[in-house]
Amino acid sequence: MLAMTLGASFWFNTVYGFDIFSASHWQYLSYMQAGRTPVRIGFYISMVIIIFATIFGMYLVMRPRTRKIKLPIIKTSKPSGIQGPNVITNNNTPSNATIKTSEFQNPDSSTLDILPSETQIPNNTQNKNAPNADARPPRLVLPMSNRNYISTPPQQTQPSQNITQNSVQNDRSELREIFESAGYVVKSAPQINGIQIALLAIGTNETLWIGGVGIKTTDMRTAIDRLQQIFSDTLDETYINVNGFVVNAPDAATSEFQDILMFNSISDLRQYMRGVPNPPLSPDDDGMFDAYSQYIDAVINHIGLL
Repeated sequence: MLAMTLGASFWFNTVYGFDIFSASHWQYLSYMQAGRTPVRIGFYISMVIIIFATIFGMYLVMRPRTRKIKLPIIKTSKPSGIQGPNVITNNNTPSNATIKTSEFQNPDSSTLDILPSETQIPNNTQNKNAPNADARPPRLVLPMSNRNYISTPPQQTQPSQNITQNSVQNDRSELREIFESAGYVVKSAPQINGIQIALLAIGTNETLWIGGVGIKTTDMRTAIDRLQQIFSDTLDETYINVNGFVVNAPDAATSEFQDILMFNSISDLRQYMRGVPNPPLSPDDDGMFDAYSQYIDAVINHIGLL
């Protein structure tokens, strides 16, 4: 209704100069009709078309729609006759063994009326190797200490966890050695949004390197976005160039981030960093790098408190 009203207003204003929302225009039209002043026939045709389109559009919007659900039809056929299972008798079967079967001779019964046969096994047909009820169970011997307390063996630490922790520490030390040899200043690696960062280093010209080992590139993107959000909230004109990398990322094959470097091993990272060493400080630095380093320390402490 609103669309047709706006369309009609636009049409009559543009073609005929008639405002449908003005009472004076309708009064003037009534005077023309009373005085039998000729009005353009297209005016009435347009009005009829708009009224018909409004009614038809309201019908399309408000007409009831019934949902048709087709139920599957399952064809079942009644069996002509079902005979019970053949019972094979043996001369060795004892006389007190009874076998109960259901009635299967009802031709009108469906397959759901068939009940499985119940067989009662005599006591003398049980396994001869079963233990006798009069036999005593073996005695359970528990280890006892001098004061009659049960001694429990000490839990051994899993070697895989120790190996994993040692490998992580070795990777972080290697990353630190790579960036220090390239001339960068390595900072303490914080935990950002529950993601443990393996390395965080700064360089001249407000450069920052952040990297991880064995984490997803999506987690690295989350950490970088968090840092850039803090930088944008606390800095006005200074821009910090953040470089992210991941070594042995699980989603390296499906990663969509072009600005995150990915390396298969730490040796590949070492070879890459040899080509991008940290530029020396400019003579007119005037302590700007020291202020930048103190700012990054404050950001790391702030993230650690979150």
